[in-house]
This record gives sequence, C-alpha cells and structure tokens, in this order.
Amino acid sequence: MGRIRKRPWLLVLLALAAAAMLAVSCKTAPEPVEEPVEEPVTAAVPKPEAEYQTAKELRATVTQFGLDRYEADAFQKAEASFKDGEAAYGKDNAKSRTAFQQAISGYQQVLDGGFPALTAERKKDADDAKAEADAVKAAVAVKADYNAAQGLYKQAADAEKAKDYPKSLDLYEQSRAKFAAAAQTARQLKARAESSIEEVKDELATAEQQAEEAEKIREEGGL
Repeated sequence: MGRIRKRPWLLVLLALAAAAMLAVSCKTAPEPVEEPVEEPVTAAVPKPEAEYQTAKELRATVTQFGLDRYEADAFQKAEASFKDGEAAYGKDNAKSRTAFQQAISGYQQVLDGGFPALTAERKKDADDAKAEADAVKAAVAVKADYNAAQGLYKQAADAEKAKDYPKSLDLYEQSRAKFAAAAQTARQLKARAESSIEEVKDELATAEQQAEEAEKIREEGGL
C-alpha cells in the first residue's frame, strides 16, 4: 500500500485503462450490411415443337381419310385449338403448348370414332361385291380370282381386328375390286356359254330343217 501511495500516477493510468476497456465493451456493434437479393431468373418456355408436329400429323390423317364427317363437333373444336396453338407459337409458348395438346386430344377422338365407322363401310362394300360374285357362281367359274379376293378379305379383317385401320381399309377395297372383277368375268363366261348354246341350237335346227327338205325332195323324186 505504501508503494501505491508513493506512485499516484500509476493509479491514474490504471483507471484510464479500465475506462477504455469498459468503453470498448459497451460500444454498439456495427449493423450488418444487407447484401442485395437477386431476383430469380425465369427460364424461357421453349417452343412446343413436338406437340405442334404431332397435331399436324393427326390432322393430316383425319383429312386424308375424310374422318371429320364422323366426328364433326370434335373436329371443329380440335381445329380451333390448333389455330390457337399456331397463333401463340413463338409468342406465348406455354399457351401454345396447351392449345396443341387440346388439339391432339380432339383429333385423336376423331380418329377413334371415324376409323371404325369408315372401315365398316368398306367392309360392307366388299360384302356386297362378294354376294354378287356368289350369285353368278364366280367361285366355280373363276376360282383363282375368287380365292384371291377371299384372301384379301381375310387379311383386311385381321388388320381391322388389330386396329390397323389404314391397312384394313386398303385391303377391303382391294377385296371389293377383286370380287367385282370375278363377278364380271363369271357373267361374261356365262353369257358366252349361253351364246354358244344358242348357236348350237340354231345350227341343229338348221341341220334338221335341211334334213327334212332333203327327205322331202327325195320322196318327191321317187314319185
């Protein structure tokens, strides 16, 4: 204690140091610096190229086979969606994609309803042609042609069962044409045969008449 009293300046220094430390500890901490928040970048929606191509292909198939007449309402709605898709293409690709998807659904509905109906019509045409061929005995008169038509008809039925409608339609048409040709050929052969029979009858009648005249002349000469 005696030493501290002899050095009052040391007490002053200690007091100043303590005050400085207290000031540092009580000093307000600096406010944190807020970093700028970056806005999320929205990726651009790509063009719906796949949907556009699919819609065009289905639309072309519907038009090729004239299937719109079987599902007129569905086709008109699909056409409206297709036009909306084209109008928004490259401008509002999200809207364009949705429109093309709706068009695809509509065209598919037309195909699902139209193909079976059209195939049924082609099958009936082939059945009618077969009935005509049967009526003139084409299976006997032109057996090879008739069997060929039968083979095509069976292939058409198999394709229809497999729902390969384009193939079925083509085969039913080929079958119809073959049956019709076989019926025509059978009719022609029948006509020729009947004509030949008539010619033979005429020849026999002529020969009989000539024989009667010859006999009459012989009898008259004998008198």
